[in-house]
Amino acid sequence: MRDYRITPVPGRVAVLASGGLDSSVMLARIARRRPEVIPVYIRTGLMWEKDEIAVLRRFIQAVGIKSIQPLAVLNVPMDDVAADHWSITGKRIPGYKAALASNYIPGRNLTLLSKAAVFCARNRIGEVALALLEANPFPDARPVFFNALSRAVDLGVGLRLKIATPWVGKSKAEVIALGRDLPLQLTVSCIRPRAEQHCGRCTKCAERVAGFRAAGAADPTRYRIRPR
Repeated sequence: MRDYRITPVPGRVAVLASGGLDSSVMLARIARRRPEVIPVYIRTGLMWEKDEIAVLRRFIQAVGIKSIQPLAVLNVPMDDVAADHWSITGKRIPGYKAALASNYIPGRNLTLLSKAAVFCARNRIGEVALALLEANPFPDARPVFFNALSRAVDLGVGLRLKIATPWVGKSKAEVIALGRDLPLQLTVSCIRPRAEQHCGRCTKCAERVAGFRAAGAADPTRYRIRPR
């Protein structure tokens, strides 16, 4: 009988990198202590993806950490099942004063991790990391979900995949403090960026502004409309 078990390459880890502040800081910090790190960007059809990929490539080049491998860009089109969602249409996006929960995209982590799990299986990667903060209240951001998914991957493809969430319990300000030595201007956290510039009016921009203020750090972000 064929053995479908997959043996991961020691020290090899994948990082779900969005080009955002949280995942970029996580990518750099993991890369400083692991011998082989593969940044993975997964396109699902969201309106800000072009800007994220462009900024992420610039960030990786700027930090110049040798263990970071070339960016892997994967595709999982979701516009067939979520064609009317604001993340795809750009209509009625959560504004500056909207609650963080308004950023919810149903099944986001499930979608990303399912594709990432197959990528990891194909490339003998035993760990995938994603940047979830303390303020993430969504159902697919709970430990019980990650444990269940890890078990499903083991059953489905024969890979014991560790799903790491090193930023759980941390605030945006704490992550900014951890990344003070990094080019944080080469990150994008915006629902409607334009030419890699933040809009300054959406809920993600509000979260970013509040994070820099709470960290007591100068905000290097370019905003089309500077938040007060």
